[in-house]
Amino acid sequence: MRAGMRAARQRVDAKDQVKEPAKEPVKDPAKGQMKDRAKNASDTADGRLSDAAQDAAAATRGVSYFLTFKLDLIKSEMISRANAAYRPVVGLDVRSLRVLRIICDTPGITATTLKELTLIEKTLLSKLVADLIERKLVRRSIHPDDARHFQLWSTAAGKRIRTASDELGQVLETEMLSILSADEREELNRIVDKLVDVFRRSGKSRGD
Repeated sequence: MRAGMRAARQRVDAKDQVKEPAKEPVKDPAKGQMKDRAKNASDTADGRLSDAAQDAAAATRGVSYFLTFKLDLIKSEMISRANAAYRPVVGLDVRSLRVLRIICDTPGITATTLKELTLIEKTLLSKLVADLIERKLVRRSIHPDDARHFQLWSTAAGKRIRTASDELGQVLETEMLSILSADEREELNRIVDKLVDVFRRSGKSRGD
């Protein structure tokens, strides 16, 4: 874990982070720092619920059984905890990292395709891309076949951020799903992947 965290932090070049408030050099992390950060994010989120909110949640547990409610609750909590872990290390939140990862994986991607893959509203996506460009994590160029469109590419700094965030993300996800056994996590991923595939295909058939 120590080696993994050191590698993740070393890849984050402070000079490439235009909006970073501090200019101090990155120090070698102590053993287990990445895991501690992920756990602290979870503990902080747990502490946000007041006693009244917890009582209300318990009272409605019997009627709040719809899958959409449960999935929304899980998504909101996991994103909140992930943001608390990502921001201090790489300076980006979950949505920005989602955009960066797809650009890294799809060199030369257009904004239209990026919107389809990220499921982020066009105006918000434009702001996220502009921020990544300003941070020098992404660059854009005119599409060779259509001057009305741009292609997006990750920079060397963007690739380093992506690698560091992936390493932290693996630790964070393991921490958040630690209540599940290995078999349960595998089954959960299988079911979720199946649903994602079905909904993506049905969305395309409707022209969404």
